Amino acid sequence: TSNTVGHTYSWSVSGGTIVGPSTNNSVTVDWGVAGPGTVQVTETITATSCSTVTPLYNVTINANPSPSIAGPTTACANQGGLVYSTANVVGNTYSWSVVGGSITSGAGTNSITVTWGAAGAGTVQVTQTVTATGCATTTPLYNVTVNPNPTPSVSGPNSVCANQAGVVYSTSNTVGHTYSWSVSGGT
Repeated sequence: TSNTVGHTYSWSVSGGTIVGPSTNNSVTVDWGVAGPGTVQVTETITATSCSTVTPLYNVTINANPSPSIAGPTTACANQGGLVYSTANVVGNTYSWSVVGGSITSGAGTNSITVTWGAAGAGTVQVTQTVTATGCATTTPLYNVTVNPNPTPSVSGPNSVCANQAGVVYSTSNTVGHTYSWSVSGGT
């Protein structure tokens, strides 16, 4: 409210908490949960003690969105086509951030497709905003482990005779790995 020399001010708030002094001509409020709130001030002329209380000043405390990311928490290095999403709410907008990979489609929607980069730690995060009110919520970082790819190397003869049988090809055996072979020109 306007500041008048020789006047004092006393504020009251419902639905929130006054931060700092409540005796100046302005007040800072931290609002609580969604619902109705009010602000009111009593202004007093110090010399005469005459005072006026304002009517309740109504404040609508709008709800924040509540995005929650779903998607794979592990990926292989350079793997593409992995989808991360949150529930789609009409009238809301979505802004995604990916570290350790890149968004290949869906930016600005509730669902993105990601191609991960090199092995290491990756994260996905989304900010959901209610267009009508501007209320926004950013999710915590959604952690993704980007695992290294194996590095097989084939050894064996690279020159053989027609219809030659029993020729062995191999790669290093690593515990916990599986192998699937394909051959062209033979069986």
